[in-house]
Amino acid sequence: MTKAIKKIPYKFVHVYWVDITSDSSWRSLEDIKEENLPRCVSTGWLVSDEEKIVRIVSDFNFKEDGTIDEYGNSTIIPKCVIYDIKEVK
Repeated sequence: MTKAIKKIPYKFVHVYWVDITSDSSWRSLEDIKEENLPRCVSTGWLVSDEEKIVRIVSDFNFKEDGTIDEYGNSTIIPKCVIYDIKEVK
């Protein structure tokens, strides 16, 4: 059995951002002008907050000594589409 898992050294966050849409069907100009960008939320551990990007992960696996070994389910989001980041306590 492994030793106790050590404290995870990252904040758990909700990242709110807008996404791109596209549609290959024929549509009126009015329909196109009425369409909005979808608002999204991604959740995870904030492992990197840099000038142009934010990186979050959802999963970890651990070494025998209880420290983090590998990271899983990573998401990298460009800051230009992020409108809010909130820490979950």
